[in-house]
Order: sequence, then C-alpha cells, then structure tokens
Amino acid sequence: MRDERDDPLALDQDWACPLPLTGFEQALELTLFQTGLTREQWLKRLAAELHRQALLPVLWLLPRGWRLSPAQLPPRLQTLAGIMERGLLTPTLLTALADDLPHLLPAPGANQPTALELWQRQQQLPGSLEQLLDGNAEGGDEPLDQPQAPSQPQRSSRGSELSGGLVWHNVGLEHDQSAAERRRNSQAAMVLNRLGANLLADPVGASSWSIDGCSCASSWVESLLERGWQARAQLRCSVASFGLGASVPREGQGWSQVPLALPIRTGLLDANGEELRALLPHSCLEMELSCGNTVMRLQYYQGTEGLCGWEGLNDLHRPWQNDRHNGTVRYLGEPWQGNQLLQALQLCDLIALIHNLEASERQLLHGGYGSLGFCIDSSALLQQAMEGRCQLFPVLLGGIWRERLGRRCDAVAAGLERLPEHQQALERYRRALEALPLDSALHGPQAQAARQRLLSSQPGSSPFRLVEQLRAG
Repeated sequence: MRDERDDPLALDQDWACPLPLTGFEQALELTLFQTGLTREQWLKRLAAELHRQALLPVLWLLPRGWRLSPAQLPPRLQTLAGIMERGLLTPTLLTALADDLPHLLPAPGANQPTALELWQRQQQLPGSLEQLLDGNAEGGDEPLDQPQAPSQPQRSSRGSELSGGLVWHNVGLEHDQSAAERRRNSQAAMVLNRLGANLLADPVGASSWSIDGCSCASSWVESLLERGWQARAQLRCSVASFGLGASVPREGQGWSQVPLALPIRTGLLDANGEELRALLPHSCLEMELSCGNTVMRLQYYQGTEGLCGWEGLNDLHRPWQNDRHNGTVRYLGEPWQGNQLLQALQLCDLIALIHNLEASERQLLHGGYGSLGFCIDSSALLQQAMEGRCQLFPVLLGGIWRERLGRRCDAVAAGLERLPEHQQALERYRRALEALPLDSALHGPQAQAARQRLLSSQPGSSPFRLVEQLRAG
C-alpha cells in the first residue's frame, strides 16, 4: 500500500462534509482506469490543452507522479516545469520565481489593459447607492467575475479526452448569494476601485469621479454608516486552489467533489528535524456592507485579475475550502469597524495606487501578481501597517521589489500633500515594507516566529490530513 505521506492532498474520510469528497490523486487514477488511458497518454493530452489559460494552474496542483516533464510542454512553460519537476515548491523558489517572472515571460500584449486601466474603469458604474442597489447602472447585466458552475458537466469530445471523466469544475455547487447579489458585489468593488483611482488626479480637479457626492472610498463608506448601514472588514485565509474546481461521477448517480490545493515545503523543521509541509493559503481582506437584508461582500488583494484592488466576493460555496462558518476560513485578529475601517480603506487605496502604478509602468504580467507580492503579501502589508504585526505565512515580497515600491512611495508623496489621511497611510505603508518578514530563508528566532505564523494561516478545520497533522504537531 502506498505511504499516505507521499500524497500531501490525502483526505480525512471522517471529516464532516455535506457532500461526498474524493482525493485528487484517487480521482485521477479512477478516471484513467475508466478510459483505459495510460498516465503518459493523459499527460500528453493535458500538455496539448495548456493554451487554455484556465488550465495553467493544473501544472502547479498535479501530484508529483503526475508532473509533466519540461519536454512535454510548450517552450514558454518549460522553464517553470523544470523548476517544479523534482518536488514541491518552497518559499525560496516562489520568491525567486516571482522575481524572475518579468524576465522569463514576455511583457503583456498591447491589447491587454494595464493595472491602472482596470483600477480606474468607470464606464459601467452606478452614480448613486440607489442605482447600485436597483441594479440599474449601465452594464448591470454584465457577466459575473466567476460564472456559476453548471449543474451538469459540459461534455465535449476534447474535454472528455482530457478529463477521462474528471470534470474541471464543481458540478452542482451553488453560491451563497443570488446572481443579482453577486453582480452587485462586483459593481460595488468597481466603485471602490474607481474612488481609489481618484488619487491619480488632482483631488480637487474636474477629473475626480464621485458617487453620492463622495470622491474617496472611506468617505463613501462613512456616508453609508450615517445612513444606517453596517460595515466591517477582517483579514482571512483559506486553502488556495487558484479558482479551480473538479468533480468525478459517482457510481449510480451524482458527483463527488475533488478538493484541490497546492502543497509546499515550508523551509521550517518539525520537532524531529523533518521539513514541514503545508498547503499554500489564499488571503484577502473581506469586507461586508449590510443594511437589513441587503448584504454586499467584497475582497481586497493583489490578484491574478490584473490589479491590486477590490473584487466581489463571489466564490462558489465549497464547504471543504471557503465556508465562513465551519472553520475552513481562518479569520485573523478582530474585525475592523468604525474609524479603524475608514483608516484601512485609505490604506487600501494607497497600496493600490503604488502597486498599480509600478505594475503599469514596468509592464508587469497580471498587474504585478508575484513580483509585487501574492494575495497573502497584500494581506500581510495591510496587517503590518494597521496592527504592527504579521500573522501570515509565507510572506514572499522580495527585497528588490520592496526597494522599488519604496521609491514609488517617494514619487507619489508630493501628490498627496492635500490629503493628510492618505499621507498618514503612506507612512504606515513605508514602515510595513521595512518591518514585514521575508520567508525565503529562515533560521533561529525568525524560524520560530515563522512557525507560529504558519499555524495562524492554516484553517481551523479541513478535510486535508496535512492541515490536521500540522496543527497537531
């Protein structure tokens, strides 16, 4: 019998879940047996489909025995495959990879919007809270950020050849909110981004955009509070799957969900001198705006969408990964409310300004995702700046990019002279850049502190045995 330690995505079959679950490696084996494909044939077909951007994260999630060799991949991906072929990723490798991505891959195409263009888009925005709530803003029928997975799989011949029965989405899952509510979340996120982008212009100039007479995110949220709304925000972590889901058919009827995650080596030792492994977290600042039965859910992070900023919190409800009540989402610290929340919103605007400027002027891929930090780094910066501490692991924002972001601070400082609140946010951000840990090479007291941050970044409850082993050890 294969040693379970060889499968870092092994599941605890006793973990309470309202849906049937199947481990990823077991799902791959089962679907191959059903089709008669060999592992090599399946990998060859997967390599042929990697022009589909949505499948690229599969490269990072495949178990070790299922890794594609560099020779099987398109030339643009061979360097990345060579890095991963021999084992799990580490913070050191992730930091080095993020630093080198602008050199390894070509710059974004001319037809791709820059981070600044995404941040300040306004052609489909509501002009008032009432328009936002009514859904009457121009573009109100735009598609959602993350379309709902169909209740039945889409059976194309090419998809069947690739999956062998494994479906690359979660069949039958639903969202916590309706389509209209999720569309409202996305619109509210665009409103906050556009308000933040007013920092690019003269704050009293004609080019400033406003909603309900407010021209910055903190003033608009403050106006909502004055109208009886409630607002709170809190940093959170959950297991990252890069938006991917998977399902396999069950014997008889129905579907079993396949939990996905990216295991990493941590660079930290356990009590026996063995290197600890963990699952890479996704992190963001979650904000909820509510009044009566109306609830808007938003998230702020440095993301793969191409910018640093706000997005609607519109994920599929995956009980094993992102349930806000069963422990699979880990909330850090206390919620930010009142004046503390308003200060956090000013800081979010300031970080987005600096990061999106840097990403756009340097033509960084995906709006600087990786080079300027991953989602966990933007959360770490927020916590360090707001609370003077960091509970997140791994922090991967490299030294040269911290230096560049520090210089960008100097460049934007003059434009904030008329905005004392944002000047204060700028100083908080500077201090956070200096104080934030870097987890690419840890030893001694730093390693001990990093282990505490590692544990605080893990879910309180998870079907992955690796999470429970880490918490127990």
